[in-house]
Amino acid sequence: MHRPEFAASLARIRLQIEAAVLRRLNAGAGLAEARPAGVYVRDAASLERLSAGTLRPRGSHRAAAAQVAAALGAARDAEGADGGSGGASRGAEGAEGAEGAEGSGGGRPLAARLHELARRFGLSDVARELVLLAVAFELDPDSRDLLHALAGRRLRELPAESCADVLCEVPAEDVAAELWPGAPLRRSRLLAIEGEGLGASVMARGHLLRWLAGQEEVPPALAQLAVLLPCAAELGCALPPTTESTLAQVGSVLGTALATGRALPAVVLRGPRGSGRRAAAHVLARALGKPLLCASVPALLAAERQRKAPGLADVLAAATLLDAAVYLAEIDALWDDSGAVDPEQVAALRRHGGLLLMGSAGRGGHVDVQRPVAVVSMSRAALEDRERAWQVALARYPVAEGAPRLSELAPELAGHYVIGPGAIAEVVAEASEHAAALGGTLSRDELEAAVGRRLSLRLGTFGTVVARKSRFSELILPDDVVEPLRDMLAMVRERSLILEKWGFQRHLGISRGVSALFSGEPGTGKTMAASVIASELGLELVRIDLSAVVSKFVGETEKNLAKIFDEAQDAHAMLLFDEADSLFGKRTELKSAQDRFANLEVNYILQRMETFDGISVLTTNAENAIDPALQRRLNFRIRFPEPEAEEREQLWRTLLPPAAGVTEAIDFRALAERFEMTGGYIKNAVVRAAVIAARAGRELCAEDLWTGAHSEYAEMGKVMPQLPTLGRRS
Repeated sequence: MHRPEFAASLARIRLQIEAAVLRRLNAGAGLAEARPAGVYVRDAASLERLSAGTLRPRGSHRAAAAQVAAALGAARDAEGADGGSGGASRGAEGAEGAEGAEGSGGGRPLAARLHELARRFGLSDVARELVLLAVAFELDPDSRDLLHALAGRRLRELPAESCADVLCEVPAEDVAAELWPGAPLRRSRLLAIEGEGLGASVMARGHLLRWLAGQEEVPPALAQLAVLLPCAAELGCALPPTTESTLAQVGSVLGTALATGRALPAVVLRGPRGSGRRAAAHVLARALGKPLLCASVPALLAAERQRKAPGLADVLAAATLLDAAVYLAEIDALWDDSGAVDPEQVAALRRHGGLLLMGSAGRGGHVDVQRPVAVVSMSRAALEDRERAWQVALARYPVAEGAPRLSELAPELAGHYVIGPGAIAEVVAEASEHAAALGGTLSRDELEAAVGRRLSLRLGTFGTVVARKSRFSELILPDDVVEPLRDMLAMVRERSLILEKWGFQRHLGISRGVSALFSGEPGTGKTMAASVIASELGLELVRIDLSAVVSKFVGETEKNLAKIFDEAQDAHAMLLFDEADSLFGKRTELKSAQDRFANLEVNYILQRMETFDGISVLTTNAENAIDPALQRRLNFRIRFPEPEAEEREQLWRTLLPPAAGVTEAIDFRALAERFEMTGGYIKNAVVRAAVIAARAGRELCAEDLWTGAHSEYAEMGKVMPQLPTLGRRS
């Protein structure tokens, strides 16, 4: 990398290295191997190049040293004219020359860049010279060969001892101090440093060299962990007016602190996932004229657990290098399950002097960063705020010719999906990218698919997504069951109208959550009905495994339930608590401490269901086993009866796939009348019949259905009816 703006500083440090080599020779130290007096390096090619340029003519080392000293004085003057220091002993003079030379735009002298690095990271003159030596070792072949000669061997990394030899005007212990753990130079991550003190070796990192060349980019090691948003970036996220007003006030405070040289307050952006915390951070960074470096704390902590992987301190160092504000999403992840936080992480946050913005869901504690902290609360967006967010996000993207404007979908999408402006902007951007990759344009289907992809769950072993998507047309249930289900669907779809516009939420204190109890015998369609509700609303239906949720340890059940509701809230998912009587049974008398804790668990989940901004469905085979207090606090209580003969006939007909290849007439009415089974058992009988036919290597026939039903009936423990005489197919 030969850049004219680097020439003065590289020429000066090259002369200092040569002077160190001459001092070594004049002291009689010689080289590692016996060589003629004027030979400083081992290979002839390097000697020829150096002799024609930097090195003095062969002869007296003392005479050559005098020539180098004279040239070094001139080189320092030339570097000082470029805004440099001319060495570690001339820091004040260099600082004056670099005054006003901020930033890292291309074409600026290397000396000015190094002074800017020192200002941003609080580096001493000695540390700055160490950086220059490492840069020269990487970029200047002459300096590298001279350093090989000084060390008496070919080097892969630059030894600290050689650096101390070059910086002879500085006490060796001062050089060593810059390379001890905790020193600003080590924390800056500008150099790769192995070892400690004078026993260390250093190398210039690639991102430092690129920054010196004027390239403002995230270090490659952080490319998968952080993203840099320029000031001019348009995120397409319309924040609520109240939030914008608060951000304007906070931005004014930050601007005043920056202008007066006072410590910048840290800012906590507190709100649920998707509320637009990153967009709010970008607003504050832009108010100060700074780019925004964004990273997720959980991802950083996971990376740190890997050996030598970058982490939080690396992101903070990168933000300092880029003179960027830093946004740390999900700062709550710093706390472990016991509520403790790693002191090293806190120390890194305290040392960071730049604009520190932290996103919090409000579930963690408070990080004491030893400076003022401003908290911006970002509550869930109201209906009109969501509608505006959809309109702004959709307005940035074209639609197919002749298609209606996507912004016309904003009112419906805002009422359907209770997600924040940040999530809305991300959904629209992802949907547009996905459509473009397939050669199409943004559409409603792409938007709904993107919502489904984004609203993923992180429930671990507590729940599984019900994959089947059902519709009302597939339900075979009495009208007195279907109508309450439609009412439940309408309550969800129109809750913004009912609760917010009509004022029922303020007037009666009704929450947005919708809850229901589905009771009935196994196989009566409870889970399928929940699937219908989820499908109609475009939600993921998650079946919760209560056996994994309930714990014998005090407080663990509540913690598991909190995780379930928090994740479902963020992911806009519908919860299905199957066999709920195992947890929601009638509360017991307080005969033991265990009884008291069991009742506390029920109380806790009742509170969470009421505050849950989603849909939760409990299913049970025994309605009477459910606590009456719980039933009273549910919005819907729907009982699923066992099907009558006519309904069973419909079930037999619909559960048999058209592709099954049945050609003969089947008396479904006879099957329905003979076997009094619910839909779940009829489904099992149909599948068993298919297995019988497949094993025999033929198409499905009526006898297979009768045999399958007979076997299922027997396993149910019921008296088996006599099978009709049917012609067996061969």
